[in-house]
Amino acid sequence: MAHAIEVEIERNFSVFKDMLEELLERAAGKYALLHNQSLEGLYPTAAAAGRAGFDKFGARPFSIQLVSDEPVDLGFYSYANTERTSAEQ
Repeated sequence: MAHAIEVEIERNFSVFKDMLEELLERAAGKYALLHNQSLEGLYPTAAAAGRAGFDKFGARPFSIQLVSDEPVDLGFYSYANTERTSAEQ
């Protein structure tokens, strides 16, 4: 299972890098929600993108990336999510 999550993260990030130039023009500073190598939405905060990811995909993996040309470590949000904590369910 962990390998599948890592693969999803890498695939989503690859797609994100391919669309970054266009996203920088229209959405710099926002957070991109990615799932199955598709952009699913742009959000003003990482938390908003995370909530949308949980709402749309539940336990299925998704990724969040800051639309920026500088590397940023989003901590928890840098990784695909596969499950909610018991407090979130």
